[in-house]
Amino acid sequence: MDTPERYRVEDGRACIDIRVRESRQLFDGRDPAPFHERDLDEAAVAYLLGAAQEIPRAQALKIVINITEEARPHLAPEVIAEAVRQHFAHERQQVSRRLGEQLRRGRTFLAIGLAVLTVFLSASELALGLPAGPAREILREGLVITGWVAMWRPLEVLLYDWWPLMDERRQLERVLGAQLVVSFDASS
Repeated sequence: MDTPERYRVEDGRACIDIRVRESRQLFDGRDPAPFHERDLDEAAVAYLLGAAQEIPRAQALKIVINITEEARPHLAPEVIAEAVRQHFAHERQQVSRRLGEQLRRGRTFLAIGLAVLTVFLSASELALGLPAGPAREILREGLVITGWVAMWRPLEVLLYDWWPLMDERRQLERVLGAQLVVSFDASS
């Protein structure tokens, strides 16, 4: 799969270009923390993650932040680059934490589901002691089905629900691994 045309390739890396007038535009203005600890602007984060997702995973990335109208740099390029990296490192840490919680929850659900399944399958076997007839068969089948339905959510959590978190973490790691260049170019 080739790099989409909207991204230029430089030294074998697909470039994700971001142009802003001032370095402050990269950061969430509502966050009172110093710049190097601030959250990035939501639109910038969405753009970077969306672009990283569009570019084939085998393609190395380069993020180029061009600040066009800041005559005198408000923040040093190294500070901006570190702030971007810190933001995505924090996001990766949060996703990893949520992934761990998801898997712990899945194991708990599995233990509960297995206990419920055991109780209901045992109850269905005990139902064999009831007089033969349609009511006994309906009760037995109902107990077996209910026991297996109790396993639905644990299996869903353990088999499927964690994949989106893994993909999100992979995308964050991809952005973190990208070469990052910050330039001030008033002529753009």
